[in-house]
Order: sequence, then structure tokens, then C-alpha cells
Amino acid sequence: MNRKTVLLAEDDPGHEALFRRVVPHAEVDCQLVVVHDGVEALEYLFATGQYENRDADDIPDLFLLDLKMPRMDGLQVLQVLRRVRGVDRQRLPPIIVLTSSDRDEDITQAYELGAQSYICKPMSYPEFADAVCDTLEYWLGLNRGLPRGARPPIQAAP
Repeated sequence: MNRKTVLLAEDDPGHEALFRRVVPHAEVDCQLVVVHDGVEALEYLFATGQYENRDADDIPDLFLLDLKMPRMDGLQVLQVLRRVRGVDRQRLPPIIVLTSSDRDEDITQAYELGAQSYICKPMSYPEFADAVCDTLEYWLGLNRGLPRGARPPIQAAP
């Protein structure tokens, strides 16, 4: 089995440290790539800006997206990615919103913009660790996404 790549967009250093502490305990072999705002996340995904030397075909296996970030928030990132999804040149990983926001408006908008899952960050460390491990194990272990290179089904625009 190949090592999986998880892209984490997280601006809070404390939450980043928690992710780095928890990920090795998940029952999937994965590496964590961390970006600190929405602009940096898009640069990573599309191999532009500071990531222009990265192989654009090396798509992360999972994208964990915080909503409340500087420069460009998670909902704005989802808006950009929704526009790009229709372009055949770029396949995107599953996008899991993992945020402290429990607002119904954020949840609704995230799903409308194409998030595959929405998880509120638990406040206690044990619950946080369980949520992260469960998420990684499901999306990188149990879930079977489209094979690389397969064409996703065409969906009518809303």
C-alpha cells in the first residue's frame, strides 16, 4: 500500500500541533502537509506560487480544510474549487471541513460548495484524537474513491 498524503489547511499553531501528534496514531500510513491559509492551500493544490516546483499531478489523497483562516477562508477556497471542478484538467481530493464552527449557515454553505464531510473539532484532546483518527481511517482506509485517471460522473450545474 502506498503512503497517502493529507493536505491540512490550518492556521492555528495549537491545532496544527495536535494534528501532528495524532496522525501517526491513525491506522493508515499517511504524511501530513500543512498550509496555513486558503491562498496557500490553492497554491499547493494547483502547484503555483511557492509550490510551483511541486508536481501538479501529485494530488493529495485527502484535504482537511479549516473554515476560519486569514487571507482566504475555507468557504472561499470551496468556492474556487467548485468552479475548477468542472475543468477536466484537475482532479481534486475529497474535501473534509474540520473546523470549530458549528453554525448551520457554515455547514449548509460548505456542503453546497462541494465539501464531502463536515466535522466540528471536538474540544477535548481524546475526542479530537478520535475524530482525526476516525476521519483518516475512513477516508484513506475504508472509502474507495474513483481510481486515479477515471472520469467522475458529470453533474448538472445547480
